[in-house]
Amino acid sequence: MSVPPPDVPAGTIVQLSKEQWRNGVCALFVRVESVLPDHTEPCDGEWVWVRGQQLGRDGMPLGRIETLVRAAALRAP
Repeated sequence: MSVPPPDVPAGTIVQLSKEQWRNGVCALFVRVESVLPDHTEPCDGEWVWVRGQQLGRDGMPLGRIETLVRAAALRAP
């Protein structure tokens, strides 16, 4: 059974540790534009594709990014 992707409103800023995003070598700040449910890997919803704007620690935009993120990192606590 497939787990639905997390509902993350556009504009939400998330901070991800290096373990919470694929190929992460450092923390990542992202202003989410969308979660791409049709691009999820077949991992029972463990990972989802996120499209957004990468931000510096100061909040300055660094460019667009599309990356795999642990779904649990996007769900409300």
